[in-house]
Amino acid sequence: MCKKNFIEYLNSIKKPWKFLAPMVGNCEQAYRILARKYGADVCYTEMVNCKVFNRSKCNPVDNIWYSTSNIDRPLVVQICGDDPEAMLQTCLSVQDCCDAIDINFGCPQDVAKRGHYGSYLQDEWDLISRIVSTCTLGIKIPLFCKIRVFDSIEKTVEYAKIFEKAGASLLVVHGRTREQKGVNTGLASWEHIRAVKAALNIPVVANGNMILHGDIQRCWEHTGCDGVMIAEPHLFNPSIFAGQRISSLSIFCDYLNIVKSNTNLFVNGDAKSHCFKIFNTLLTKIPSLRTVLDKSRSLDDYFEFCRLVEDMLKQSKIAEGDLAMHPYIRNRDVQSMNNGT
Repeated sequence: MCKKNFIEYLNSIKKPWKFLAPMVGNCEQAYRILARKYGADVCYTEMVNCKVFNRSKCNPVDNIWYSTSNIDRPLVVQICGDDPEAMLQTCLSVQDCCDAIDINFGCPQDVAKRGHYGSYLQDEWDLISRIVSTCTLGIKIPLFCKIRVFDSIEKTVEYAKIFEKAGASLLVVHGRTREQKGVNTGLASWEHIRAVKAALNIPVVANGNMILHGDIQRCWEHTGCDGVMIAEPHLFNPSIFAGQRISSLSIFCDYLNIVKSNTNLFVNGDAKSHCFKIFNTLLTKIPSLRTVLDKSRSLDDYFEFCRLVEDMLKQSKIAEGDLAMHPYIRNRDVQSMNNGT
């Protein structure tokens, strides 16, 4: 799609638009296809480091960060870096295999500090402007940007305006500061996001504090944003966008069938990671199943694990409720979240 067509596509679908966030080691092609089945409108790849990518074979559809195909759309490739020309080079390499490119200005991790990218560019507004303008003027598809907020709402709004002025087509706002990570994660501020949305003319997508399906509507109503983006809570409930009561067994079997349709999509580490998260409730209740899962290595092993769970259900060794999808909550105050703070 060209710039105009993809934005027109977004404007043609029901709001709030539903975005699957970029997540290291957890948003591979098979999982993105699963996410779309359960309501995701747009999916992101893992973050691509431009310096490393440009030194590699620069394969735009199969590299160490992601693989993709014609059915894996709409797709946003996320990149990071601090060199405008190097980042444009990456954009030009991948633009024909995706619908938009997103620049990560939000990563708060130490690796981003060492690499001088993500939220550690947050105070270098001139450099940010050059990066965004260089990339957006040089490519034929939309450029998105993902940011974190400052403590001050006013400073956050001024910061957000830089991206619009430099030519970004859409802004994703994670309502946490750079310091809110790990044990200090805390709550995201929907107030900051609402202020940014009110100040900009380009679409704004809200990120943070959505662990239940109902939180999506509350966030949309509170912020007025065009869309929402969900990361970790999606891994523990891939049906969160759909809002349907679907068992963990059904969802994981769907994932395995997607992988089975293209064996090149099977990666043991990916399957194991998703299995542990999707069956989190069951594995907490019956720890012995963890041992079975630990020994799984092949696609057949994971199908056998699902058959074991199904047999336990038939024999009433587990209940339907043990297969329910429950939110994973870490350092969050649910009552405050429901109040939109």
